[in-house]
Amino acid sequence: MNRQLAGWLAGTCVLLLGCQAQRHSPALPTKTAAALSPTTASPTASALELLLAQQFDMGMSGAGPHGCLDDLALIKHRPSAGHPLAWVSSYVEMADKVTVRLGRETLLCLSGFPKDKPVTITVRAGGRQYTVPVRHVAKDHAAPPDDNALFDGRTIDVEDAGDDLQESAFWRFLPADPARKSVALAGRLPLTAMAGTVESSYEVPLSWEQGAASLEKWERTRKIAVFGYLVGATVPIGLYRVGRQGQEAVLERTVGHVVMPASRVANFTVPRDVFRLVSDEPSAGEDSHCLSVPQERQACMG
Repeated sequence: MNRQLAGWLAGTCVLLLGCQAQRHSPALPTKTAAALSPTTASPTASALELLLAQQFDMGMSGAGPHGCLDDLALIKHRPSAGHPLAWVSSYVEMADKVTVRLGRETLLCLSGFPKDKPVTITVRAGGRQYTVPVRHVAKDHAAPPDDNALFDGRTIDVEDAGDDLQESAFWRFLPADPARKSVALAGRLPLTAMAGTVESSYEVPLSWEQGAASLEKWERTRKIAVFGYLVGATVPIGLYRVGRQGQEAVLERTVGHVVMPASRVANFTVPRDVFRLVSDEPSAGEDSHCLSVPQERQACMG
């Protein structure tokens, strides 16, 4: 896989994944924004009612190249000869450790595992075990996994990444319930990789990022997941109008709210009339619409 292209795609705007944008007007009052800082906030802080940005710029910021090789310098106990390691990693700009994040572009990494033997990955979440096979394929032939990868039993393709590494294609880490809720409550993703008598176990911490993303089969369920906010916080979902130039999103109205449960992940069903606005192509000369929530880096779904 072309790593630079894959990394760039992770930051581009695709249907319902959202595109990175700089906030034009603040989504939160100053004191609320400070309370939500991931370095100072407690997940059990008092309930907050967040505010939607009145408008924001839609300029995209592309992510740089990222791969498993970049993670090696961030892993405390680096794999060595005879000591393989398997982990998952979500792309985060300027990361100082390997983490997994809901809604983020993520890949599976294998170091020191044989390429000519079958590998299995077992993930533990909520008292359950999920096992998937891993298949080594030729360079640039790894099929992108789906959102529920690692938890759906489907084979994950990996390819050479240099330095005795193998890596998958990117996928958006947003597993289905009950796995999603279990991982969120645990705050980590424990996984074990096995290839014959070779075995490796590693726990990847879950790092929170506030945001929202459409769930798989959204076209039928109209459901989105809202995640990362403080427990008890009331998070609004806003409908935004995007001008024909696609450069600025302006708030039209609030379409609903969710209250953050202990798992810090809540589902929201988009009303039918709003769903039609954000999913249908606008007629010639008409503005388009999208959905958004209060977040540090404003993004649009739709």
